[in-house]
Amino acid sequence: MILRYTLPAFLFIAATAHGQQLLTLTDYDGNAVNGTLVVHVGSAESSVEEVGIHAVLEQGGQREVNVRRYEVDVQATTQNYFCWGICYGPQDAGFLPVWNSLPQHSLQMQEDVEVNNFKAYHVPMGLEGSSTYRYVFYDVAVPTDSVWVDIEFQSLPVGIEEVASSASLVVFPNPSKGADVQFELDAPGLSGASILVIHNAVGQRIRTSTIRAGQPVARLSTEGMAPGMYFASLEHQGRNLVTQRFVVSAR
Repeated sequence: MILRYTLPAFLFIAATAHGQQLLTLTDYDGNAVNGTLVVHVGSAESSVEEVGIHAVLEQGGQREVNVRRYEVDVQATTQNYFCWGICYGPQDAGFLPVWNSLPQHSLQMQEDVEVNNFKAYHVPMGLEGSSTYRYVFYDVAVPTDSVWVDIEFQSLPVGIEEVASSASLVVFPNPSKGADVQFELDAPGLSGASILVIHNAVGQRIRTSTIRAGQPVARLSTEGMAPGMYFASLEHQGRNLVTQRFVVSAR
């Protein structure tokens, strides 16, 4: 059973309603992830899966910032929780479709000072599949001044997880510099065909291509693709093995 919820429309526009974003969110590799999807691949047998996000206040000198979590597309019988000003305890999927960090746990952030104590947690409870959450970081004084990031936890069988941990996907040129892009694919131990999936910056699947087992390179024409950020994922039997972001520039 999958639990799905419709998110308020303002969440899709709040981050762009102001000339400068409230925060810059980055992953562990230093990549900006504002308004994008972060995919974490783990094992269904794991006791808990974790993703950390760093945040830097971009404006206002000092602002009080809090976090709200939405269950976007989650599997029933799993659990989830997060840390911001404090770490909360695990809750069953569906019990808190919208989970706001308590007012007393909001953080006073200083401009240009990184805060690295946010962590999102998913407890797969032995269940294979994917669960997606949206985390909205907002100014307590002006709640519509916000930024968000979606985090998808892919819980794979142990064998597939081992393949995913060694899978790689390299995109070049990146940015595309007006040219088509190529993907170097490597997934040792993978048998059968896979699918190369392209998502746009808001997570919409826009193109797919079948990849034969052992196929080292795939090519993508960027004709008709608007300049901007995209995500390429290698999927096998409906499971995401590896994701790489790339940028398409104007021709």
